[in-house]
Amino acid sequence: MVNIRSLVAVAVLALTVGACSDPPPSNYRPPDLGVPATGADITGIYRTIHQGLLQLRGNGELNLIIPEGIGATSGTFAVKDGHVTVHTDGCGDQVGAYNVEVLPGPVISRSTLMFEAVDDPCAARLKYLTIDPWVYADS
Repeated sequence: MVNIRSLVAVAVLALTVGACSDPPPSNYRPPDLGVPATGADITGIYRTIHQGLLQLRGNGELNLIIPEGIGATSGTFAVKDGHVTVHTDGCGDQVGAYNVEVLPGPVISRSTLMFEAVDDPCAARLKYLTIDPWVYADS
């Protein structure tokens, strides 16, 4: 017969040892709050409540996936003191201009990227970059 006290003691010991160990490695590094100076300040993967995905890479490449909208597209972005230019394959030669800011997210430690359109002749890209906040994902 299993002794309940022994099981509780083992469970408490396991929780204690687990709490004292180092956390598993992660590349989770949310962007700092405020206006990003360069693209390196906002690189990472972001998601929206509507299943959108935005990947901003350190080399200036981007991937944008909107399952219930424009689908998947790729392109480039550049950031200078909070001003962003975006070019995506689905918009031909049209370049979009935005202001961007990193705000506190809806979840603790989840920074939120907010795009504000300055000028973008590509209606679909404008819609999906600005319709929802982009929440930093643990990538």
